[in-house]
Amino acid sequence: RLQEAIAAQALLPAQTSALLTYWTFSSWFSDGLSIAPGLAIVGPSNEGDLVLRALRNFCRYPLMLMTGVTATDLKNVNWRIPPTLLLFEPNVTKQMASLLGCTTRRSYLVGDGGGYKDFYGPKAIYLGEEGSIDRTPRCSVQVTLHPTTAASAQPASTKTDSMVQDLQNQLQRYRLKHLVKVYHSDFDAPALTSDTRTIANALGACIIDSPKLQSDLIALLKPVAEQRHTDRSTSLEGVTLEATLNLYHGGKTEIRVSEVAAEVNRIEKARGERLNHSAEIIGHQMKRVGLSTRRLGKAGKGLVLDLATSTRIHELAGVYG
Repeated sequence: RLQEAIAAQALLPAQTSALLTYWTFSSWFSDGLSIAPGLAIVGPSNEGDLVLRALRNFCRYPLMLMTGVTATDLKNVNWRIPPTLLLFEPNVTKQMASLLGCTTRRSYLVGDGGGYKDFYGPKAIYLGEEGSIDRTPRCSVQVTLHPTTAASAQPASTKTDSMVQDLQNQLQRYRLKHLVKVYHSDFDAPALTSDTRTIANALGACIIDSPKLQSDLIALLKPVAEQRHTDRSTSLEGVTLEATLNLYHGGKTEIRVSEVAAEVNRIEKARGERLNHSAEIIGHQMKRVGLSTRRLGKAGKGLVLDLATSTRIHELAGVYG
């Protein structure tokens, strides 16, 4: 019933509404979970707004906030009982995305007038027409929305106050009955990659006495994990690691940053990209992924390919696919 209501109110296909239903359940159990999985919504703005409004009807303690939210605004929220934040923020900054990502876990505190607050709790954010890795809060499952057809431009008139209240009452009873079981859940999704597995374990823990629904969740998250893997491998960080790995296998004992930049540009040109990245930009990317460069005399900065650095390159390349 919950999935049908979300699908009707936000004009969603079954797969997307099912994933949102699992996430909605998790919003009722954040105090019993090790993480509060985030939700990143990408697609047309009208469809994004419909999803946030549908979630508002069924999440626990929903709080909708509009574009331009700052850390100061979040300090004014009552975090004693964590709300479910629903953010419409297509221009989210990297800094805010990082803050939201950190607060999917407990104990990351933010200073507040001589004291500190923990912003831990479930958060859904509409990111705009397109998303990017560096502006997607970590520990978030991403859903991609598509434009609705003219025939279905308006949500079905299935929302009534009594129906919404009835489902909220059922969710509240479910929470009271199963909170301890959720807290002690041993559900695991080892077939998924580490970051998606963490999200799946939290979502699946909220489904009690239904192995089939837990199995369906894993099936729903597999394409999400594959897309995340693809996005990571084709990001500038991923291509920088690919270029570094290519040069390493060329038998060099040292690699200059300028050589990595040239290889990055060669790879991206072969894939139809037109941008040329400077050595300075690529140097920042190398540092960002965890490859610390050093000065190689007059040749400029680069990597010395000792055993530790070689091992690190291969480990990171594996992470980025």
